Order: sequence, then structure tokens, then C-alpha cells
Amino acid sequence: MDGCHLKGIYGSQLLLAIGVDGYDSVFLLAYAIVEGETKDSWSRFLNFLKRDLCITPAGELHLTFISDKQKGLIPAFEDVIPGATHRFCVRHLHGNMKQAGFTGKAIKDALWDAARSTSVNTFTAAMKKLHDIDAKAYEWLCDKQPSE
Repeated sequence: MDGCHLKGIYGSQLLLAIGVDGYDSVFLLAYAIVEGETKDSWSRFLNFLKRDLCITPAGELHLTFISDKQKGLIPAFEDVIPGATHRFCVRHLHGNMKQAGFTGKAIKDALWDAARSTSVNTFTAAMKKLHDIDAKAYEWLCDKQPSE
């Protein structure tokens, strides 16, 4: 899920839902042009997506959405698709880490190692590596939850 500003006289924004299939192919699921990224606009967008994809309460439990901290999106998820899992985009998360003052290739590599982990053991090892590199960066990252 993402949104971007549309340049022009209207000042609107484009909301997007992108999917990934079993072959790692990316495809557009839905888009909408809205006045702004608000809880109401994201809620309308998610309601249409939910209806069009026939997402049931049981089906929500099998979905994971990835986004950055779009304005209004997290509360809209909680209202419209509460059973789905929500995670942050690692590229955006890394950008936020840099803005918070945690820079350098070693920190970036440790973050991406954790993100690419496919088991608890490799994730734990990557997070330990990040902690060893910069304990404050580790604490900053551990404090980031999708519900924020």
C-alpha cells in the first residue's frame, strides 16, 4: 500500500495497492485518486479493495499488508481489515532510521539481513549484529510497531 502526490492544479493524491503472486511477480490490485491521505480516504479505498477481492473476516487472517506510515492508513486498517497483518516497508524504515541519525553501511546491512531472515535464528543473529554495531539503533528499531 502506498500513496503519492500528483502534481498539477488539483493537488490530489494517488493511492495504490500492489500485490505479489507466488512467482514474485508484482501487479496492480487497485488505485484511487483522492483529495488527500486521510483515514476516511484510506478507509474508502480499503473498503472497495475488500469488496472487490471478496476478503472475508476469515480471509483477513491470511493477508499481510506492507506500507510506510501513511497518514490515516494504520487506523483505516484497524477499522476495515482488522484481522490482517500490517508491516512496514524496509526501504521506508531505513529512510526513517537515517533521518533519526542511524547511518552507515553496517547498520543498513544489518537491517536488511534482519528483514531477509527466513527463520527465528537468522533474525535473532541479524538483530544481535545490529545491537553490536549500534545499541541505540537497535533500540530505535525495536520500538517501531505497525500500530504506531
